[in-house]
Amino acid sequence: MLWGIPADVNRFFRPVLRDASKPIRNALAPMVLALLLAPHYRRLKTIAGMVLGQRVHVATISRRLHNPLWNTRDWYVGLVKRSMNEVSAYERSHIKGRKRRFAIIIDTTLHASVGERMENLLEMSTRKDKRRRNTRHHVFVMGIMITESGMRIPLPRRSYYTREYCQAKGKQYRTQTQLARMMIHDAPVPADADVTVLYDSAFDADMIHRECRNRGFREIFPIDPNRNLATKESPHAPALAGARVVASTLDWQEEEFETLELEVGNEDFVLFRRRHIDNLRVKKTFRRYVIAARPANVSKLGSCLIVASYKENLKVELLEGQSGDWRDYRRSLAKRRKKDKNQPSRWNGKVLACTDPTLSAREVVEWYEIRWQIEIFFRELKSRMQLRCYVFMKFEAVERYLDLLLMGFLLLETRRLDDLVSTGSWPTKGDPKVHWRTTDRLRNLESWVQRFNLDYISKRLESKRGRAELLRKLAEAPCQVA
Repeated sequence: MLWGIPADVNRFFRPVLRDASKPIRNALAPMVLALLLAPHYRRLKTIAGMVLGQRVHVATISRRLHNPLWNTRDWYVGLVKRSMNEVSAYERSHIKGRKRRFAIIIDTTLHASVGERMENLLEMSTRKDKRRRNTRHHVFVMGIMITESGMRIPLPRRSYYTREYCQAKGKQYRTQTQLARMMIHDAPVPADADVTVLYDSAFDADMIHRECRNRGFREIFPIDPNRNLATKESPHAPALAGARVVASTLDWQEEEFETLELEVGNEDFVLFRRRHIDNLRVKKTFRRYVIAARPANVSKLGSCLIVASYKENLKVELLEGQSGDWRDYRRSLAKRRKKDKNQPSRWNGKVLACTDPTLSAREVVEWYEIRWQIEIFFRELKSRMQLRCYVFMKFEAVERYLDLLLMGFLLLETRRLDDLVSTGSWPTKGDPKVHWRTTDRLRNLESWVQRFNLDYISKRLESKRGRAELLRKLAEAPCQVA
């Protein structure tokens, strides 16, 4: 429970609310803080009564989420640009003479729903048992930008609209690949940033590659097994019939492969990761790869660096007589049997493509490891920040709810930046506060709110007028349910 809104929080939202009405200016900050501080079982009642002096009817929360005047996505775009300016000012004071390293990670997240009347649900059939119901999901294309100091800035979401929803609402239908291209096109990247775009094989599409080339971004991704080698370096060069890129790596000589061992002490991108303090030990972060790389001309991609990597899974125990040598696990990745897809294996192979042939195989592997950070982001967003708790009939309310959660996430990252700026130095590898995840940041926010409440109460106890204000807030009627 909050006794008021801290001045830092109001200052965070003020620049994007200058043209908004007074009720919206007064309601946005309490809404975001209530979403961050709400209990694990989130309800409209807990959100409506979180801030004393800002208590409202529970139906008011629902009306705000359905109100078209709440342009939450536009506000979030403004907050992202403002945060990027602050991050750039901090990083430029410590990094001089070279470009800053940025990572943009793109992926799709789904939210399953058992409701059948909710708008814009994508029906997916993944069940082998025909007697079971198909699953229904809301689909969002999401992106996260990680700067060299470790700041995580979620990019504005792109909602996937089904064909039926587009026809009913008069919207233009776009595929998930088109949404990802738009996200890369609109990413607020500074001019002095060296950007690497990371995604999985689902976004290995020509429009994505063209957009990255236009913006000068490097790409690293698992290459589609159906892609062929080309005759020339140009992306428009004709393909070589039957020369599959993934299949060609099986003909590489074993002498070309080398062992790569990584752990928290020798990583080049350790600040790009978020780890719990217990996971900062060498034993927890040790990984072993066997890698090899060759430059190649790939159809519709041009000159690339192809990296064949095999990662050892130490958690898979070997059976009696089973080999632990990576050579015994080397087989065609393009013709892997579906029944073996989900079975654990001691060594797992992957073929990566990098559109910058000047990188080394180790750099490509380390860069691609950063892609997992968006999976951590999805987990934190759905579980700790309770994205999965919504039940709204209208999809516009779902979008505004997600935008408010992203604002809260960005507020936590802004507090992290304030902590870094207050130290006056560059983040130190191994510092727990540098590697804090969202759960740790929320606990820190709760402690900060408790200190704010104590200061608020102590100051008002000093005067008669302040004591009267405290009594008035305590006597305020609780939020009404109906």
